[in-house]
Amino acid sequence: MPRLPVPRTDDVRPRGRRRTVATLPARRCRDERGTSAVELAFYGPVLMLLTFLIVQTALLYLGNQTAGSVAREAARVARTTGSASQAEAAGRAYAERVGGGVFTLSDVQVSLVAADRVRVTVSGRSQEIVPVLVPEVSETVEGPIERFVGGE
Repeated sequence: MPRLPVPRTDDVRPRGRRRTVATLPARRCRDERGTSAVELAFYGPVLMLLTFLIVQTALLYLGNQTAGSVAREAARVARTTGSASQAEAAGRAYAERVGGGVFTLSDVQVSLVAADRVRVTVSGRSQEIVPVLVPEVSETVEGPIERFVGGE
């Protein structure tokens, strides 16, 4: 005759009013249905806002890099030619070529700092997802004016 296994004492469900997590009725598990949807309703807008902020910060950084590139190009022209008007025109043309859609140029200022130094300041706005609280981008480049002198 086959022997039946003897149940262990830890497998036996407790009798009486005391219940453990494993012995809770199935209806308690049904009470948590829909919690994922509620959590998504709370966390979804926060995650979307965080995503928009990250993308806007990246666009602001890209606009700042473009402004720096325009300022360096205008400073290069000002340092080699010595003409402020040619440097401003070169800066505006370079901003149209490079900054298409990423950077909107508002001003290029070329000024002499000393007799042998020039400073170029470029300002504008970077691309915006939502046009709220996005600062203006500005970059300044300064360098010596190149003078070509003959050797002795």
